[in-house]
Amino acid sequence: LLMLFIGQFLLIGSFDDTGIPQAFFSLTMGGCAEQMTSVPCVYWFVMIVTILSNVASNVPVVQMLAATFPYASPYDWMQVSFSATIAGNLTMLGSAANMIVAFQAAKVGDRTFTSERHAPFGIPSCLACLYAGTFLLTVVHFSPECSERLGECDNNA
Repeated sequence: LLMLFIGQFLLIGSFDDTGIPQAFFSLTMGGCAEQMTSVPCVYWFVMIVTILSNVASNVPVVQMLAATFPYASPYDWMQVSFSATIAGNLTMLGSAANMIVAFQAAKVGDRTFTSERHAPFGIPSCLACLYAGTFLLTVVHFSPECSERLGECDNNA
């Protein structure tokens, strides 16, 4: 499992340097690229993060997003964090935690924790949580929309 993480970080780190992730997000987000966490763009963004989190796992996807959107606001990062974390529960491969549980269960001889058994609960609960949480984050901002560290906030407010 440790080798999996090392490989993921090396692969994604090298992949970021090619510029492909930046071009991919620019292409898939279209007109929403500059306003990824505004409604309705946020739902499209969450869908993209969900798909990628289940193809490449959620940790490397967040690493890739960090390189793609280095100047995102704290609110943007809150949405990324929420989306990638919840999206990882859609399938067994979406989250390292799911893989760890499956490996540990297999170590003790329990091979019943499989993708087929995970899907009937994982898919509907993940989609419901993503929709409800994304809606909540668009209504109630739990973090500032500007970054003091990047000098974006008006200090007179």
